[in-house]
Amino acid sequence: MTIPEKCDVVVVGGGPAGSMSAAYLSQAGYEVVLLEKQKHPRNVVGESLIPDFWKYCDEAKVSDKITADGFIRKAGGTVDWHGKSQHLAFKDFGYTRPALHVERDRFDHILLQHARESGARICEEVTALEVDFSAAPGARLTYRPVGDSRSAQIDCRFVVDASGQNSVIARQLGLRVIDEDFRFMSVWGYFYDSKYVAADGQIYPHGMAGKVPPTTYVSSVPGAGAWGWCWHIMLREWTSVGLVLPVDAVKSVRGGQPAWEEYFLRQCQALPRLKTLLESARLAPGSVRVIRDYSYSSTRVAGPGFFLVGDAAGFVDPIFSIGVVLGMYSARAATWAIDRILRSPDRLADHQAIYTHQLQARMELSRALALPQYELGSKATRDAKQAMQFTDTQARSLIEAASKLTERSLHYHALVEGSKSPGRP
Repeated sequence: MTIPEKCDVVVVGGGPAGSMSAAYLSQAGYEVVLLEKQKHPRNVVGESLIPDFWKYCDEAKVSDKITADGFIRKAGGTVDWHGKSQHLAFKDFGYTRPALHVERDRFDHILLQHARESGARICEEVTALEVDFSAAPGARLTYRPVGDSRSAQIDCRFVVDASGQNSVIARQLGLRVIDEDFRFMSVWGYFYDSKYVAADGQIYPHGMAGKVPPTTYVSSVPGAGAWGWCWHIMLREWTSVGLVLPVDAVKSVRGGQPAWEEYFLRQCQALPRLKTLLESARLAPGSVRVIRDYSYSSTRVAGPGFFLVGDAAGFVDPIFSIGVVLGMYSARAATWAIDRILRSPDRLADHQAIYTHQLQARMELSRALALPQYELGSKATRDAKQAMQFTDTQARSLIEAASKLTERSLHYHALVEGSKSPGRP
């Protein structure tokens, strides 16, 4: 597709945050160009969605398309944590719409196609290189089609950076900061024919997932203290299994793909219930992936000419499956701000300040609930407490229950009631 020389908003990245941003803005009547460096459908990890994602899909008018695809319904969560097994069912918290286990390549493609059908111009296999903000309040983005040696520019009034871990603008402006409290890495892969745990606590064969909904299975990892954990997420064709471990715990792994695959399989066999679930499964060839130092934040998430959304703004440990929902929230909040700024340019600073406070507070809340040890008393803590106050009762009850499953309920009560949470020694 031909890329125009100018538009109202350029969105960088075609994941959930980017596609939802493009859909919201196009539906509001703005001319939107979305640049995505890959070709959809593409391989992405992060397959567990909690029910809160539906409200953002409803607003974008994409819920019927997601429902029609027939993703596996997720009944709740099963957690084995330091010898204690517990279950959580979403229906017990009043949710009437299901959580889902989604193949992210398919799910993301649905959202991208919906953005196109909403009026956004979707340009795949195009790499965003840098953004010139010297002509503020607008911006000029330089891009290059994949495989082409020539670059070109597009002028716009705002750039919405939804480039995920690439964090195009945050890296360019020096805004990205690694979270030193989350010096973790993750290794994951996909298995065929894995069994799964249902809400009744029983183990079922893969073929029963359409009749007896699975839970997301999470387990602590022996030898990793309160930090390490694993996930098991049943999908239609295969199962996503991954480990989150402190960087120090994997220093002994040397070599490339074969070494990591051997390590991954050995760790999976060391967890009793996971070993049972995988006893008749086989690893999909070449599916093991590794990512290091994946938790980070941005010192600014908005400025003249730009908004950062989704993982481009920051990423927290995914133990509570909040990533996609937070990405969708940021897309909705950023597009709300952009719409108001374009209608009333003199309010730019005010609306960007509102967006910044709301997003960073929610990210800090996610961080506080994910950290095994969280130090209270900072401005960030006050922001997290405020975000908790704005969380509806249903979601708050779910957060409390989930926190108890992984021994982080003290953090929850500290943020709700102001009680003391265990800080770092």
